[in-house]
Amino acid sequence: MRCSTNFARIPHPDPNTFAGLMEVYENNYIKLRKLCGNFDILHEYSYSRVSKALDLHLQVIERTKYTITLNLTYRFIEHNDNQSKDLPNLQIRVYFDAMQAEVLHREMRRASTDSPKDSRLRNKWKDNRFLYKWLSFCIAQGHVFDAEMSRINCI
Repeated sequence: MRCSTNFARIPHPDPNTFAGLMEVYENNYIKLRKLCGNFDILHEYSYSRVSKALDLHLQVIERTKYTITLNLTYRFIEHNDNQSKDLPNLQIRVYFDAMQAEVLHREMRRASTDSPKDSRLRNKWKDNRFLYKWLSFCIAQGHVFDAEMSRINCI
């Protein structure tokens, strides 16, 4: 005998929509929690080092009761002048009450592809979709910022 059950399927929001952007914010929060653990015990600066991958640097810029603002980047050292270049360089605000994380500012290697014709919503979508993919990549590589590692890696 075959049992059949009908479940209501909730459709995924379309890209470049407000509902879609809110879903990406929620997924970014989940990924950041995997990467950082407890936000309350993050040190002001730490980095994650894994074999065969670039070091991932995390800096706490601001803490408030309901948010934390972070800077996440790779740090490249220029050999000719010993200066560092942080790319991609993302400033991220995490909202504890809403359980969301959004990109506030980004600096990328290539010039921005944002067109003046693009809406603010579309640009936010692109920035936060990039964060989602980058966090997924970093987690797959084994990066993590936990309290013990932060204590070891603090500079």
